[in-house]
Amino acid sequence: MVDSIQELLNSGDTDPITGEAIMLIHRSKIIPDADQDRDDWDSPETIANIQSIRKSSRIKLEDGRYYGIRYPLFVGTPDENGNVPIIDGECRWRSTEDAPEELQMLPCIVRTGGKKERRLDHTSSNGARKGLTLYQTAMSIQKDEKEFGLSTDEICAVHGLPNASALSKYKAIHKLSDRQKQIVRSGSFQDVNLVYELKKLDDDSLTKLEKRITKGESIQQAIKALIPKEPKPAKEGGKSTGKTPPTEDGENNPNGSGNEDSGNLSESETFVSLTIGLDAAKALASLLDVPADLDAKALQAALSEAIKNMAPASTEGAE
Repeated sequence: MVDSIQELLNSGDTDPITGEAIMLIHRSKIIPDADQDRDDWDSPETIANIQSIRKSSRIKLEDGRYYGIRYPLFVGTPDENGNVPIIDGECRWRSTEDAPEELQMLPCIVRTGGKKERRLDHTSSNGARKGLTLYQTAMSIQKDEKEFGLSTDEICAVHGLPNASALSKYKAIHKLSDRQKQIVRSGSFQDVNLVYELKKLDDDSLTKLEKRITKGESIQQAIKALIPKEPKPAKEGGKSTGKTPPTEDGENNPNGSGNEDSGNLSESETFVSLTIGLDAAKALASLLDVPADLDAKALQAALSEAIKNMAPASTEGAE
């Protein structure tokens, strides 16, 4: 291996300015750099990032090939054992640890500069890296799904999303009003968990939100202050009624009949138990921008969350 890399570097078939050479190198000949700035390999965020790269690299293409690692690693020149140090791309390298053999050959750009130049390459790469904005990610997801037919699992993999529930939050952006979308497009709106909260604000509240942000208040604090307040539980004789919502198995239902008698709830009851078939649930999922290809349990949870977040304010516990 050292001969093939070194021969390429010595051949003159390199970039005339940087001295770079591009080639495939087996991951076993690539080693981490002890001077790497990243030291959070055990953090959930870094582990999730590596897992996301792993999933996307193993997407099968139409002709049967794996998608693989497409963005090349930057490495230094080989040592006496033929190993090249990583300048940039250790997450990509780690993601292929247990990969099929055809994914073990990684695209690399071999840089021939000295120690100072390699350090500049490493730090400038970290400093220049900037992800998509929240709105740009939502638009990209929409394009992946509608134009390229990517599945829910594939979209989650390439965008680094943990599950379909997280994906539904990005898809909810497309259900916002034009004015709400404009706020999401602003650089200050970068928490996807606020999308459902933003949807609850009317035009008057949006005007107040914009003024608060202009004055320097964080968008999280401003939205929290403007969200319609939840009504307090009604009381009977000065005490809370303390009624418990009926469950699907009939527990806490005075009739003891579960879903079959859920339609007999009085109009003053706050909780409604509803049972629908899988086909109907998938149809509802399409209306609410919830992935319909989930298993039944996950689909139920995603639909419940989407419906709950559509309400202008929670009325749970009120009569």
